[in-house]
Amino acid sequence: MVLATTAQDKGCDAIAAAWAASRNVKLVAFGLDRRLGTRAGFARNETMVRLRPIEAVVCEGSGLQSHLARRVRSGGIPAHFFTLNGQTRRAAS
Repeated sequence: MVLATTAQDKGCDAIAAAWAASRNVKLVAFGLDRRLGTRAGFARNETMVRLRPIEAVVCEGSGLQSHLARRVRSGGIPAHFFTLNGQTRRAAS
C-alpha cells in the first residue's frame, strides 16, 4: 500500500500522514509547483488522479478539494467524501 496526500501540514493530510507513519505505510506527498501560479493546485490534483488510485478520501476544505472530488468522481474512483459538517474540530491541547 502507498498513501498519497496533497502535502498539507494540518487537517486530514496530517492525520493521514500520522496514520501512515504508525503503520509503516509509504507516504507520497504531492506538493504544489509554485511555478504554475494559480493553476498549481489543479495541476497537482490532475497528477494524483492520473495515478489511478484504487480508493480516495477527500475532505472538504477549499475549492481545490472540490475540484479533486469532481475529478475522483469523474474518474470512477471509489471514494469517501467528508463535508465540513462531517468533520470535528477539536481545541489544541
